[in-house]
Amino acid sequence: MNRNTNTSKLTFMGVMLALTIVFVALTVIPTTSASMALLIFLPTIITSIIQGPKYGAVMGSLAGFVTLLRALIYPASPLDYLFLNPLVAILPRVFIGIIPYFVFKVFKNLVKNNTVSLLIAGVSGALTNTSLVILMLYLIYNERIVQISTEFGIGTTFAAFAIFLISTSALIESSVAGIGTMAVVNVYNKLKK
Repeated sequence: MNRNTNTSKLTFMGVMLALTIVFVALTVIPTTSASMALLIFLPTIITSIIQGPKYGAVMGSLAGFVTLLRALIYPASPLDYLFLNPLVAILPRVFIGIIPYFVFKVFKNLVKNNTVSLLIAGVSGALTNTSLVILMLYLIYNERIVQISTEFGIGTTFAAFAIFLISTSALIESSVAGIGTMAVVNVYNKLKK
């Protein structure tokens, strides 16, 4: 690998990390919290597809670390304290940087349509995040989640909490991730040519 390629990849990673930091930082502002939360992992998904799963995993771990820092420095909800655990904050994010790459490659061979493949890969990244975070919360904080969700009137079982998360955020996040990934990677590929 030549020096220009290394510099290009490092620059790309720096830009994606900067975007992640900005999106995470903006979630502490109440008026932008929900809209920025939808974009937090878009740079990781895009890195996965453009630079490959190794760089995607690095970006995912950095995004998870930034999320952990925000939960430590400026917790916005009672659930943020649960993200102080690296198994919840970082581990699922590593897979956001791996899964979309392989989903994109598989669907690109199956449907032979770059745009559709990018859309599905973006959706897969968001669904990977949601499913792995819910799994880790269940494995580590099952009883604590039930207690918190009961206090806030969300539900009295972990299943009710999971359904609440999926119905309120996972569907919207996956749509935004799919459309955002498709748009950004297509523009990147056109500019690269």
